[in-house]
Amino acid sequence: MRTLRLIPATAVMLLWAVSWPHVQAEVKSPPMGVPDRYNLSVIGGKAEDYCGDALPENAKRALHVKTVVAEWRGAKAGLMAEDVIYGAGGKVFEKNAYLELADAIEAAESQTEDAKAQVVLKVQRTETTGSGKTTKSTTRTLEVTVAMRVFGEGAGKTIPGAALEKDILERGAKWLAGEQQADGSFFTTLSVENGLVVLTSIAGMALMAAGNTAEEGKYSAHVLRAAEFVMETVGVQKKFKMIDGKRYDQTNWSLGYGGLFLAWVYERADKKWLGKSSLKRLKNKLEWVRDRILANMEDSGGFAAGPGGPNALGYVELEVMSNFVLASLGAIKAVGISVDDKKLEKAVAYVRACAGETGGVGYSTRPGEIRQQEVGRTAGAANAFAALGLTADPLYDRMQKFVQKHVARAFGGHSTPTMHQLSVAIASYRAGPEAWEEYWRAQRREFTMVRSEDGAFSYRPTEDTKRLNINLDRDLTRVWTTAHWLLILRLDDGAVPLWVAKPK
Repeated sequence: MRTLRLIPATAVMLLWAVSWPHVQAEVKSPPMGVPDRYNLSVIGGKAEDYCGDALPENAKRALHVKTVVAEWRGAKAGLMAEDVIYGAGGKVFEKNAYLELADAIEAAESQTEDAKAQVVLKVQRTETTGSGKTTKSTTRTLEVTVAMRVFGEGAGKTIPGAALEKDILERGAKWLAGEQQADGSFFTTLSVENGLVVLTSIAGMALMAAGNTAEEGKYSAHVLRAAEFVMETVGVQKKFKMIDGKRYDQTNWSLGYGGLFLAWVYERADKKWLGKSSLKRLKNKLEWVRDRILANMEDSGGFAAGPGGPNALGYVELEVMSNFVLASLGAIKAVGISVDDKKLEKAVAYVRACAGETGGVGYSTRPGEIRQQEVGRTAGAANAFAALGLTADPLYDRMQKFVQKHVARAFGGHSTPTMHQLSVAIASYRAGPEAWEEYWRAQRREFTMVRSEDGAFSYRPTEDTKRLNINLDRDLTRVWTTAHWLLILRLDDGAVPLWVAKPK
């Protein structure tokens, strides 16, 4: 069983190892190695799923709090590490404590009066007194009342209302801008140079979605510095390409994300301003990105994480890589730069070969892997087709039907769950208003729970991350997850238009 597919095992040697105390000041970039736990939304903290026979009031599920963020809403209300939350909003948890807590949070935020904007948590707390032979533990139940902010009735709707969206966007963009490093990049714990390009590109696109370009807007300087960094470093890996005779080249990820970001920067820029700016050679760089992507295509028409033969895990192509480099080529083509149609046809043919009869897209064309179909990968392929103008293709329609059938599984993607969320969101938005509404109906509570008080978005455990004991959403830092959710929030306001292409 392969354990890493997006960013390589190289990263394991580049860990950021620090410990998290039970009550902590929120850190900017959570280190790799932190336990894979559920976020407690704006309450502030992390918890593990808990199921026990001795829960009070016949509750069936609970959240075992492991950390509480100092000075955030939960800590101020008296929530403590090791508390067991077994209900909220006047109800005990029945099936999914994590998502049922989201219901209580959304109900509180949709109030119109501060006095009513509260989440009352049902808590079981064990307290220990004495020491040694005189140690005594007692367990009691109590209510912890957490004050929430008021956003009005729109906060309780399927698609977040205007007041809530505005607040999240402003706070999220501010948080992202504060994470940018002096050289324009955004820090990540994974994949050295390519990871920096990927994180900087997705963060740059999120800042653009918040209303900024490289020329105008509150965070225009941040977009400009991000674009300068990506122009300088996209598609180049100087370190760790080979380790102990094994290949760890990951440049195609950099080319996929970098091309998408730079094409959007180019599309939005005033060309007179561009010609006088530090980005004046941006079109040339996009042509270079195009050439590098096409040069890196394998004989099969597919793409590896990087050129040079089998990787450290012994395989070459992975279909998800095709999704990003093809979307990048589609974006480059959309801004008026030609792309070799015959080479595109070959690359698209590989995606076709990975698809099953129902439209689901598998991991690769290797034996047995076409059957490994999942909604996020399929959505990514549909989005690549859309970016290339192939929405009339019969496979596009089948892929869209597969996505809409499995939209509730958007967090079920392999290894990097939030990447799959964005792919599913883009495909759903392109499919039209009903599909977009259904996406939010299925994922709204997830959106609520990964939010944080400081404006950032967190990760969450999934079946896949638990099985593999790795969650790249966590290890790529909150820049990764925040940027993705801000883009999702802004899709209906024109986010990543070259990737989305023209929605129905």
